[in-house]
Amino acid sequence: MSRVWLRAAALALAVIGVVAGLTIYYSSEKVPRCLVSGVDTWRPPRDAETHRYEVVVLDGSACVFDMSQQQRLVGALSLADTKWLADAIPSASDTLRVADGEHAVVFETKRGLLGVRVLDLRTRRQVYVARFKGFTWNPRFGPDPPAHGLSLAPDRPELWVLDAPNSVVHLFDVSGLPGQPPRRIDDIRLTKSISGDESPCVRACGRIGSLQHSADGRFVYVGDSGDVIATETREAVANLEALHNSRVAFELDWIAGKPVFPERS
Repeated sequence: MSRVWLRAAALALAVIGVVAGLTIYYSSEKVPRCLVSGVDTWRPPRDAETHRYEVVVLDGSACVFDMSQQQRLVGALSLADTKWLADAIPSASDTLRVADGEHAVVFETKRGLLGVRVLDLRTRRQVYVARFKGFTWNPRFGPDPPAHGLSLAPDRPELWVLDAPNSVVHLFDVSGLPGQPPRRIDDIRLTKSISGDESPCVRACGRIGSLQHSADGRFVYVGDSGDVIATETREAVANLEALHNSRVAFELDWIAGKPVFPERS
């Protein structure tokens, strides 16, 4: 009986050793930059042309995607070594606001509201609330704010709003403001849902989403889903794995050897 016990104990210790070894191996395994193996360091173009890129911030790296090459990943940079790029990263906020000077209003999302408020630009008083008819949300289950994405098209009177709990982007015609409320014109279901946690991630890992138009109005980038939506067809033309694991993204235009950030211009 003692021999059987000793053999069982030895076997148990061996199993524990194997598990511990595998745990150390996998935990120490390095996650590749931008979640893709063999990503080169990005080199700015040297010609005098205008080049448009989408930059996704992921795990201390800036992942650079070329808009003119079907959103292809063309390189990455370390944010620690690239201060001029790190300074361009947008700050996060629960309340999102976008001003529409042409129609003298401000669009605003906030915690607890499955929809978007329309405020008078001068007085900041609420004039309308645009809700997502036919869609529901349980406040006990995140994310909150549920509409954590807001982008006004630069080339047409369209407001795009991210409905994170339902993984849908709602489009509104805002041409009638301020006399008429926003009119919902389409609902675009995302190819990857906004749920679970970003990975890799060190803090604030729950997916809540973000929304951003390209400066020319051709694309909309959906953070924490990864979808890139063509505005003409209103269909996803790509899904970027880095953007599926990050809600921090912005446009970088390289013009005649200099970086330009349209959102700050």
